[in-house]
Amino acid sequence: MIFILLGLCEASATLTIILKLYMLPVREYFGRIFLFALFIAIFSYMMRIVLKAPELDIPFQYLLFIFFLRLGLKIKVHLASFIAGAGICAYALIQIGFYYFYSWTSLMNVSVLKENSGFHISLLQVSTIFAAFGLSWVLNRFNLGFSFIILPPHDFLIKENYFTNRNLLLVIGSLASLATASVTILFLYSANPFGLLLAAAIAFGLSFYFSGWSDRDDIRKAIEAYRNKDKRA
Repeated sequence: MIFILLGLCEASATLTIILKLYMLPVREYFGRIFLFALFIAIFSYMMRIVLKAPELDIPFQYLLFIFFLRLGLKIKVHLASFIAGAGICAYALIQIGFYYFYSWTSLMNVSVLKENSGFHISLLQVSTIFAAFGLSWVLNRFNLGFSFIILPPHDFLIKENYFTNRNLLLVIGSLASLATASVTILFLYSANPFGLLLAAAIAFGLSFYFSGWSDRDDIRKAIEAYRNKDKRA
């Protein structure tokens, strides 16, 4: 029961970070987010505890987050995969940061990376959940985040050109996040926290850079449109 409850909170916190990093609404989709988070918690329990296949949990969760953003929130799939990867990597960085803090205080050691339950893993989860919700509140309170993604639902009737500079960058960021989710398995089961930190930091760094570039590109296009309007006038 505790496993599922913490899993529910973790999935909710991760989704909240995903959406708030890109200034997308959360409250309007609270019901859907709750139901999806509950599904993820049960799915994780089945994978880790029942089926004894924890190595498949994280990669499948990444794909399920993409499906939810696409089907549940109606966000275009290349954008859904990009923001899901960015949010999951951000959450992972917070969690690894707490691991290093607790390791420094001698509250836990590297063996916690291989655990699925217990006091130390619960402490790590609860700390990360509170920090993630706190970060999301700060982003919302001070109107921070990236704004290049329009509010859902997206119009899927408009044909998307996937070969624009922006979309190519988003695809690269998504692939980096997918690679991170995959190598996480290796680092977890070899008890290599620095490898986890490095992989998540690189993937999130790429996502952060590409997001900033996309925001600046939107500003540039808006200025050009305004100038062209003045010229025609």
